[in-house]
Amino acid sequence: MSAPLLTIEHAALSTRPVRLRLPFHFGNTTVTATEEAHLTLHARINGRPVRGYAAQLMVPRWFDKSPQRDIAATIEQLRRSCQQACRMAEGQSGTAAALSCELRDALTPALAPEMPRLAAHFGPALLEMAMIDAICFDAGMDFARAARADLFGLVALPHAGLSAQDIRDVLARIAPQDHAVIRHTIGFTSPLTAEEVENAPADGLPVSLDQVFAEWGVTALKIKLSGDPDADMARLSAIAQAIQNRPLSAVTLDANEQYRPDAFTAFCTGFERAPDLARLRDALVFVEQPFDRDTALSMPPGVALPCIIDESDSYDDAYADAARLGWAGVSVKSCKGVLRALLNHVRVQMNGGRLSAEDLTCQPGLCWGQDTIMALAVGAAHLERNGHFFGGGMQGASDAEKRAFLRAHPDLYCGDVTAPRLRIEGGRVRTGSLNAPGFGSSALRLE
Repeated sequence: MSAPLLTIEHAALSTRPVRLRLPFHFGNTTVTATEEAHLTLHARINGRPVRGYAAQLMVPRWFDKSPQRDIAATIEQLRRSCQQACRMAEGQSGTAAALSCELRDALTPALAPEMPRLAAHFGPALLEMAMIDAICFDAGMDFARAARADLFGLVALPHAGLSAQDIRDVLARIAPQDHAVIRHTIGFTSPLTAEEVENAPADGLPVSLDQVFAEWGVTALKIKLSGDPDADMARLSAIAQAIQNRPLSAVTLDANEQYRPDAFTAFCTGFERAPDLARLRDALVFVEQPFDRDTALSMPPGVALPCIIDESDSYDDAYADAARLGWAGVSVKSCKGVLRALLNHVRVQMNGGRLSAEDLTCQPGLCWGQDTIMALAVGAAHLERNGHFFGGGMQGASDAEKRAFLRAHPDLYCGDVTAPRLRIEGGRVRTGSLNAPGFGSSALRLE
């Protein structure tokens, strides 16, 4: 089966307000509210009208961390990227991969150097997701089977260091998955015990780490670092004390570009020697993006701990460039590009390395489903899922949409229309219902 040609007729953007149930601290930013972007694509495949849907949270001051831009300005950047992508896509035809590549190339000079590539390419990534949804639904396939058949046209495009046969061979092994292992995020100021909780939300859901363990049974953790070796060592010691009697299967550390190379070397030295951090060391999988995105692509990590890129992954060959410098892997996020995630999966399978799934506060509903489908398809062993915890459930969705998701995904969600939430049991979420035609949109097609 060949990749279908998609003709884009119209792309409509809407946004929904999202107020976090808990403040989310990362890098040098604290987020309490933002917006979620929703895109509806109207297109044709072989003359047939098709629709595609996509959703992504517009996370402030992650795509662009310039100190000159505040939270509102960075949200507006992402909105402009989406609006421009929608305008430029209308009337274009091609495979999903070709259209995505052409759109990013055309949009970059229109928006950059005013905004970093991550921000400029947010709109194309959202549109790409909607194209994927339309193609999958039209073919009657779930995402994994469509990727296996290369319905998105990846094989036909050149990719540094990869042959067409390399891509075919790896895509041919992709298969749907029926569950996701949850990796819980511990923010800078996240309370570790119930006694530390102040001003808890009235939803009755966990807030502190001990409550998360008790309620959801997680065993995998992601811990945010601040860029200050002493402060981070003290924080890790407190976490190690709090989890000493808890099962622990995996730990990742995320510095969000906060470390200078010399300070990071000092942190790693302390981390490797501290007796009270032995359990964290034994479970450590990687350290995520310690340096500024540009610095990371100009030098090796310089430490023995495995380090991966995240914010540096702003173009399709970024991981190939990073791997040559000694970086151990790369994160995948749908907001950076679903097809880029597939390419990075191919590179990891061909050449070794670590591939992680980080969710950037994806909200339950369409956004959570699409990012999770992609992450499972590329073989992520455990998934950071922090959107459900910091954000809550399906904010801005109509009651009809909430009911549709509850009905379509009883394995994923529990609760009722007033408070739908993820069904996490034993640190896992069952995801079999996501393996339906389309790209996580089956509930929307029930409305």
